[in-house]
Amino acid sequence: MTRSPRSLRTRFALATGAVLLLALVAFSVAALVLVDRVQRGSLDERVRIAASAIAVIPDIGPRGIVLDPADRNQFERIVGKDLDAVITGTNGRIYAKTSVRVPGVLAALPPPASDAAVIETVRSGGEALRVAVVRIGRGRRAYGTAVVWGGLDPIALVDRRTALAFAIIVPFVLVAGALAANLAAARVLRPIVELAAMASEIEAQDLSRRIGPRARDDELGRLCAAFDRMLDRLERAFAGQRRFASDASHELRAPLSVIRAEADLALRRRRDPDEYERALRAIAAQADELEALTRDLLAAARGTSGATALIDAGEAAREAMRRLAPFAAARGVAIRLDAAGPLPVRADFAALSRAVVCVVHNALRFAPDGTAVHVRGDADARTVRITVHDAGRGFSADALAHAAERFWRDDESRSARAGDGAASGTGLGLAIAAAVAEAAHGEIRLANAPSGGGLVTLALPRAAER
Repeated sequence: MTRSPRSLRTRFALATGAVLLLALVAFSVAALVLVDRVQRGSLDERVRIAASAIAVIPDIGPRGIVLDPADRNQFERIVGKDLDAVITGTNGRIYAKTSVRVPGVLAALPPPASDAAVIETVRSGGEALRVAVVRIGRGRRAYGTAVVWGGLDPIALVDRRTALAFAIIVPFVLVAGALAANLAAARVLRPIVELAAMASEIEAQDLSRRIGPRARDDELGRLCAAFDRMLDRLERAFAGQRRFASDASHELRAPLSVIRAEADLALRRRRDPDEYERALRAIAAQADELEALTRDLLAAARGTSGATALIDAGEAAREAMRRLAPFAAARGVAIRLDAAGPLPVRADFAALSRAVVCVVHNALRFAPDGTAVHVRGDADARTVRITVHDAGRGFSADALAHAAERFWRDDESRSARAGDGAASGTGLGLAIAAAVAEAAHGEIRLANAPSGGGLVTLALPRAAER
């Protein structure tokens, strides 16, 4: 696979090469400066020490500087082979020297004003010399000068050779560093490449592929784990969406089939008004069921769409009671609400009120005549609870496990009064409540009360009051 010039791997290698080049150039310049300064410092120290040492060799006689053969031998030993030196008197006479030809500019150097060595650069015959000059004298009187010098050309030669070595080495190091950076980038970015390849291959119908666990718990390992968890959530979401679409189409098909059958039967031949009225009533009943199913489907789809805010769950429950009061009166069942004190939660008010409506409406459908549905709101330090208790037969074992699932309906228990049709429904009420609770980071809990009847609790995290 050809890598794009804009690929992360290529950019990483180029950036690493650029940084490495700058670092190598900076290192080379610094090294050259350091080598030059070390050599010059070493030469200055050598000429200074040598000049100071030979300045104390001569004796001072009545006529000036006196050097015996022993002093001359000591003079030559101190100067050595790498340096040159000369001892001159104030009258211009040369008393000792190591060079056959002493540059005139050096022989004519005047003695310094103090006993400290003076170091300077002097040019003679096109050659740069580093010179140390020390006064020979007693007290304030000067009798002569000790001059020691060394050439700067060897230092320049070393500088050039060092620069040439860096010029040869730096490209090799740069190429090797770029290759190493490219290989390192390939190794480090391999999981990201796998992520990109997998993301490009994944379709909405197949979310089963995973990168799998990484051996190391580093940033890339956590990225891969997070990507796998995202795929898990997407797979569950798509599975739920497909299941919801399948269930919705199945639920919508039944009343539509009845409407179609009734209409075809009524149109097959001419009928009397009573038969047409019966057919129209059946069609109207199925239309009502379609309307209820469509309304609940929209409520389920919008259950998590509202914006959250700091609200009072007790007020949402009271709003639900006001909406259900006519239905409760028609059923002959009372609703009793006990929600003392503020119940602060962070949720969508309309969605939470709709969730309470769904739970209480479900309880009203299964509550016997003359009984009451109790709605209680309470809270502790961490949780706000809205509990709905009816006096019906309670939940079956299957209902406790599946009643909050969409389109699930119990055939065994929670059946209401026989023949009144109360047990029919879309199977979405508790599912809507569960979706709203989950959107508010809460949950729905199903149970049977010890005294009988079903218990449905919406448990939501308590919000900080302002």
